[in-house]
Amino acid sequence: MAFIRERRLAANGMDFFIAEAGEPGAPLVLCLHGFPECWASWRYQLPALAQSGYHAVAPDLRGYGETGGPAEVDAYRQSRLVADVVALIEALGADQAVLIGHDWGCALAWQVARRHPERVAAVVGLSVPYGGPSPKPPTEAMRDLFRDHFFYMLYFQRPQAPEQELEADVEDSLRRMFHSLSADGIEDFSVAPDSTGVLQAMQPPPSPPRWMRDEDLAYYVARFEKTGFTGALNWYRAMDASWEESRDDDNWTITAPVLFLGGMQDPVLLFGQKALTRMPDYVPDLRTVVLDQCGHWIQMEQASEVNREILGFLEEISPRR
Repeated sequence: MAFIRERRLAANGMDFFIAEAGEPGAPLVLCLHGFPECWASWRYQLPALAQSGYHAVAPDLRGYGETGGPAEVDAYRQSRLVADVVALIEALGADQAVLIGHDWGCALAWQVARRHPERVAAVVGLSVPYGGPSPKPPTEAMRDLFRDHFFYMLYFQRPQAPEQELEADVEDSLRRMFHSLSADGIEDFSVAPDSTGVLQAMQPPPSPPRWMRDEDLAYYVARFEKTGFTGALNWYRAMDASWEESRDDDNWTITAPVLFLGGMQDPVLLFGQKALTRMPDYVPDLRTVVLDQCGHWIQMEQASEVNREILGFLEEISPRR
C-alpha cells in the first residue's frame, strides 16, 4: 500500500474517508466496495491504476468504516447512494469517472450509470450482473423464490438479529464470510432449510488465504468493531424503498462502455443468471469475462487477472484521450 494516501472528503453532506493513488487531475477511477467490506478491498487495484496514469480513489461508502452514516434505513435508498457517488466525483474535481464496483458497489455503479450517464465514462462491474428493472419489490421476489427456506437478504431485513449475530465476534464473522464465499471455501458452504442465522452455513478457514492475510482481516475487523453492522445492513433493508422510488423510471439502458467480471465459483453470479442473460438487452456496449477458480471476492482472489482485464478494457475504450 506504499502508493496509497488516505484523507477525508466532504460530499453530499457526508464526511467520506477515501484512499487514493495517482495524481489528482488525471482521469478519475472511482472504486465502490460491497458487503461486508471497506475501501481496502481495492488495495490490489489502486496502485496498478495509478501506475497506469489514473487517479484511483476508493471511499468507505455510506454506513461503512471511517465514513460511518445514519442509523435510519431511509438514508440508504439508492437515490441517496447515487447522490453520494455524483457528489464524490464533483468533490474530486472531475466531470466524470470510470466506476468500478463490486457486490453492492457494483449495483450502485449500475444505478449511477443509468441515472447520470454524463458522469460515467465507463463501468467495470464485478459479481452482480445488471438485469434492468424488476417487476416486483425485491423482498417479494425473494419470498416467492425461497418460500420458507432461509435466505440471507431476507434475514437481513430483521431488526437487530443480524447485528447481534455478526457483532458477537466480528473477527470470526468476517473470517467465515470471506472464506465461505471464496473459491476455496465454497464447497463447504451449505445453507440448511431451517437455518436461523447467516453464519451457520459458513466454516472458518483452516488457514488464512493468500489474498486475506491476518493483518488484512484485522483492518476490516477494526472498522466493523467501530461502526457495527447496522449501516451496512441498511443497504439491504432499503431495497424495497429503492425499488418503489424507481419503479416508474423509463431510462434503464446503460450507454457507457461496460466490462463485467464474474467468478465461476461465485454464488452471487449463480443466483444472478437471469440478470446475466438479460444484461445485453440493457447494456449495448458490453464485454463479459468469467474467471475460473474465483469466488465472490474477485478483485482480491484473482487480483492480477482482474487488474489485467481492467487495464486492458480502459486502454481499449481510451477515456484518457
